[in-house]
Amino acid sequence: MIIFRKKISLLLIISATLSMQSCSWMSKRKVLFEEEGSSSQDEKVSSSNKSSKHTVPKAQYEQLLNKYESLLDKIKAAESKSTKRVNKEMSSTKTPVAPTDMISQLSKIAPAADLAETVDVFGSNGLASKSAMGTTRNRNKKEISDSAVERQLSMLAKANQLVGQNRMDSALILLKELEESPNGQIKVRAKFYLAEMLFRQNEYDLAMQMYEEIVRKYAFSGLVIKSLGRLIVCSEKLKLGKKQERYYSILHDFFERS
Repeated sequence: MIIFRKKISLLLIISATLSMQSCSWMSKRKVLFEEEGSSSQDEKVSSSNKSSKHTVPKAQYEQLLNKYESLLDKIKAAESKSTKRVNKEMSSTKTPVAPTDMISQLSKIAPAADLAETVDVFGSNGLASKSAMGTTRNRNKKEISDSAVERQLSMLAKANQLVGQNRMDSALILLKELEESPNGQIKVRAKFYLAEMLFRQNEYDLAMQMYEEIVRKYAFSGLVIKSLGRLIVCSEKLKLGKKQERYYSILHDFFERS
C-alpha cells in the first residue's frame, strides 16, 4: 500500500513538472509570435514610410513645373498701365512720323561720341574696349531693305497693340522675331519690351538677364540708361547687394562721361 502511494506521488510530481514545462513552452511561443507580429508591423510601417517619401520629390517637381508653366499665364495678365506706358514711348514725338521718314531716321542713327565705349557689367572697370563696340556694330549691321524695316516697324507697333488687348502669346511671337532684326534699334527695343513684360510680372531674375544683355551689347541705345535703372531695382528685389552697387557705379560712370 505504501509502495502504491509512493508511485502515485511520483506520478503527480512528474505530471506537475510536465505541466510547468508545457506552460513555459507556450509562453515562449507566445513571445515569439508577438516578436514576429511586431517585426511584421515594423516592416509595414517602414514600407509605408518609404512610399510616403517617394511622393515628396514628385510634389516638389510638380510645384516647380507649375511655377514655370505659370510664367506665360502671368504675362497674359499684364496690367493696362504697362500698355499705356509702352504706347506713350512709341508716340513720344509731338508730330506723327511717316514710315518713310522713320526709315530715313533709323538709317542715319549712329552711336554718340560719349557712348563710344560699351558697358561691361562684369568687367574689371565697368567699361569694355572700343573694339568690342565695333564688333557688336559690325555684327548687327546687315543689309536690310527699306520695305523690310517698314514691315518690322509695323510688327513692333502691332506687338504693342496686342499687349493692349492682353494677347500676350501673339505679342511674344512678334517680339521674338523682332529680336533677330538686323536693325539694331528695332532689335534692342524688342528686347527691352520683353524685359519690361517680365519685370511687370515680378519675374526679376529673368528680366535681369535681358536688361544685362541690353547694357552689355547695345550701348548706342538710349534704353541702356533705363535698363540700368531696372537692374538696380531687380538687384534690390533679389537682395543682390553687390550687383546693385555695381550698377550704381556703372550709372555714375555714364553721367560722368556725358
